[in-house]
Amino acid sequence: MAAGLDRFLAVPAGAARYDTDATAAALWLCTLPEYVIALGEKHGLPFVCDAERGPLFERADLINVGLMSGSGRTTLEVALRFALGFSAGPAEEWLGARDWLVTVRLPAEETGRHRVRVPDVQAPGVRLLPSQGLRLPAHGAEFDHQGHQAAVRITGARGRVRDVRAGEVYREMLADLFARRVVYQCVAEPLRMDHHRAWEAGMADCIVVSRVITDRLRAVGLRARARRGYLLGVVASEHAWCEVWEDGRWKPVDVGLAFIPRRFPGGQDFPETREFTADCFGSRLNRLLPCVGEGAGSLLHDTVADEPLAMFGLISGTHWRVS
Repeated sequence: MAAGLDRFLAVPAGAARYDTDATAAALWLCTLPEYVIALGEKHGLPFVCDAERGPLFERADLINVGLMSGSGRTTLEVALRFALGFSAGPAEEWLGARDWLVTVRLPAEETGRHRVRVPDVQAPGVRLLPSQGLRLPAHGAEFDHQGHQAAVRITGARGRVRDVRAGEVYREMLADLFARRVVYQCVAEPLRMDHHRAWEAGMADCIVVSRVITDRLRAVGLRARARRGYLLGVVASEHAWCEVWEDGRWKPVDVGLAFIPRRFPGGQDFPETREFTADCFGSRLNRLLPCVGEGAGSLLHDTVADEPLAMFGLISGTHWRVS
């Protein structure tokens, strides 16, 4: 697992939040707390010492250790395979109509401390389904303070972005990632919001990529926007992508999903799927639920500390059939 430390860039100290202890980290990495501590003390994984809790690590660094380990056994590698396994299937897996029960939980702290963006049920291809007993977000609201559930039907649609300028920007960014001029990895939330700094430092995740490509598309004269929401499936997570206005509608451009299945050391578990990769450039996918708001801004905000937070482990998206 220590070999994975050479495959990503640690969060710069000024943007790091060292708040995860060795016991919690060991659960993600499927190892012992002593080994996590050794990653810091012997192998250089950044940490700080707390008098009561012992060594504390940055969550993004730990996620990257797990994803880059190459063991195939960490919780994070297994989650990635479950989350993206659909990309190796037939197109119906990402284009056909699919019903989802989406649940968003807030961190277990005082009520009202956090606010979370609500799903955009007015987005193309998204329909709110009748449901009983669910904690639905307020209609028309941008945030809620309790967490929520929603039953939605998302219908994909095949499309292609035809503009040559968009294709050039898209291929250029993918080339940078495949050549590892920029390392695709988990990025801490403060750096996600400072996307040019992250890209120039040589690190990017889907949020950074979506914001950078949006800026580049606008620079060549195209109307573009970054979106952020949920990638639904057996394992759900937050995700971000770009959209380009063409032919009177917004067309998704998803550099991250075109890249991720072939990127991480466990990527060999995903067969090459030219069809899925092609659909990341203009098609609407049935597993992406955007949230209200543009710019791929943070979905979760701590109102007391006044800081954005990542949604790690707070989302589930179950394939659901309406009775």
